[in-house]
Amino acid sequence: MNYKDPALSERNIHLILDGGRITGSFEEGYYYNEEAMYINEADEILSFCKFVDEVGGCGPINIQELWFAFKNPETDSAKDTISFWKKKFASIRLN
Repeated sequence: MNYKDPALSERNIHLILDGGRITGSFEEGYYYNEEAMYINEADEILSFCKFVDEVGGCGPINIQELWFAFKNPETDSAKDTISFWKKKFASIRLN
């Protein structure tokens, strides 16, 4: 199987996590840091931020794993990753 590049730069990780922490939503966090985004990556980062909000969130521990799932959504590992984190975040919200 030919996987799309799963690497998310440290710079983008910082911008995404910082925006989500400050605003409480990764999509809103994207707009908070929009001017710092590289134009050739901006649309994809925005789509990823919306995806992360649908999953329920992310942090330093799972952002690369979710990025891989976002880039390769048809793989079984991506489906398992998305399902796992959706359940994990849902259980956290219930407590």
